[in-house]
Parts: sequence; C-alpha cells; structure tokens
Amino acid sequence: MQKVGKLSVSTINATSIKTMLRDLHSHTIASDGSLTPLELLKLAQERGVDELAITDHDSVESLDEALSLAEQFNLSIVPGVEISAAWGKKKEETVHIVGLQIDHKHNGLQQFLRAIQDKRRERALTMGKKLEAAGVKGAQPDVEYMVDSQPMVCRTHLAQYLLDLGVIKNFGDAFKKYLAKGGRAYVPDEWFDLEDATAMIRQAGGIPVLAHPTRYGMGSNKLKRLIEEFKAVGGLGIETCYPNIHPGQKNLLADWSKQFELYASQGSDFHSPDKPWALLGKFAPLPEHVVPVWTSSAWTKTQD
Repeated sequence: MQKVGKLSVSTINATSIKTMLRDLHSHTIASDGSLTPLELLKLAQERGVDELAITDHDSVESLDEALSLAEQFNLSIVPGVEISAAWGKKKEETVHIVGLQIDHKHNGLQQFLRAIQDKRRERALTMGKKLEAAGVKGAQPDVEYMVDSQPMVCRTHLAQYLLDLGVIKNFGDAFKKYLAKGGRAYVPDEWFDLEDATAMIRQAGGIPVLAHPTRYGMGSNKLKRLIEEFKAVGGLGIETCYPNIHPGQKNLLADWSKQFELYASQGSDFHSPDKPWALLGKFAPLPEHVVPVWTSSAWTKTQD
C-alpha cells in the first residue's frame, strides 16, 4: 500500500502547472461516454490536453487501447477508473471515487470491477422490466439486448433510450419520471462501501480521489463529514476544479484539501462532445495553495 507523507506546497512546480493541461476525469464507450479511445485521444489533442486520465465507470476496458495510442497523439495517459460506492449510516448515498495511476491489470481490481458490472447488469434488466410495466412497450427486450450487446448499461443509456423513443422530452424528465429515486422504474443501487472502493484502488497502486464533491446535493456539514471519513479510510485526494462549480465551492474544497492534507485534482468529467457544459480540458485552474495530485510519488511510476 502506498505511503503518503505530509503534503507540502513547496513541491509544486509552478511553471508546469501553468503550461501543462491535465484533464484527470474522462469517459469512453466502455462506460457511458460516446467516444472510442481513439476518438477521445484525437479530441484531447485538438483541445490541447497534455495529460489525460481515462476514468470509466467501474471499467478499465479502454485503457490498453488508449495506452497503445498515446505516443501517436503526443499524450500522456493516466490509467484510471471511477468506482461507485455507498456511504452514510444506512449506505443511502452514492458517491464516486476516481482511482488515478492504477495498475489496471491488477487481478483483485479486475475481479472487483466485474462484481460491480454484474450488479449493474442485474439493475438494468430489472429497470427494463419496470419500464415495460410502466407502459414503455418493448422496453424489457430492448434493455436485454442492450445488456448483451455493449460493455455496460448505465442509467444514462436508459435515459437516451427513452429520449430516442420520444417517451420523454429531455434527460431530466427521464430521471424524474422513471430512473431516479421515486421514478416508476427506479431500482436502488447496491454498491460496495466507500471503504472497500478506496482500499481496492490503493491495493491496485492507485490514488483514490473523491470525484466532484459538490454534485452530491449535500450540505456543507455533511460534505465535510464525507471528506473526513474518506480521508480516514485511505482517501488521498479530492477533485477541486471541474465544470460549473461555483467559485465559492471551489475555494471551500481547496481549503478542505489543505486542512485534511489531501491532494487536489481536476477534470472535466467529459462524456460527449454534444454536452457543452462538460467540454474536454475546460475547467478552472487549481488554486495556488493546494497540492496537485500529480506531485504524488505515484505519478511517475512506470506502467507495465
């Protein structure tokens, strides 16, 4: 397990921060992104990204291809993953943990992700049945086909399916009416605990980072408690800069990063070019007083 000493702002190379564009949160078709690894790397080159982390939901399927193409596009690829985890007294909250610089071939990690993917498949199939029962004709066989024909089926895929059918007008309606808690086809998550997800990333040699903390709809006290518990179970960083975060929230996360001696990370959470609110490589720079995650000793290790 990686040992992390006290963080020091003096380790930061200010010049490299200004000149290198690092996007440490992105997705491909291996989860709910719309681009193949090749297409994503082409876009990253066009957008001026120097270092790109591919962090698909509960999957590392795109990493081998991306790593093999990196030199062609003059890109540094950070092997990553984004794991869904349960948190709270009753495990009622779903949070996302990004693992950066993981050994994506680690047997334990691969078994862990396969177990989550199995849970996702069962959940999607159950939601397909509920959509059919809710009056969406053909939903059950259609979702069964989706599960059999693509690497992963997330709620995003189901929302797009409903949009394509004309059942709903936008993604918001898909979740409100069908897919979110209280919706007619909602099925509860069954994720592993926060501690398990964090430990698994550490065991695979990675850096666990709490993804987009302000998107969980928590008040500041609850969010601070989440960060405290994340740190206690082995968390090493928090995303501080990402699209559409309020400057005040960004500064608060930066302060907590410093207070709890956690690395600060950044990323677009890119999924698709047709989502202008999350463009690849577009987000505010990290505040000067935080310690960037790329200053970790794990950053320069050689990937097999």
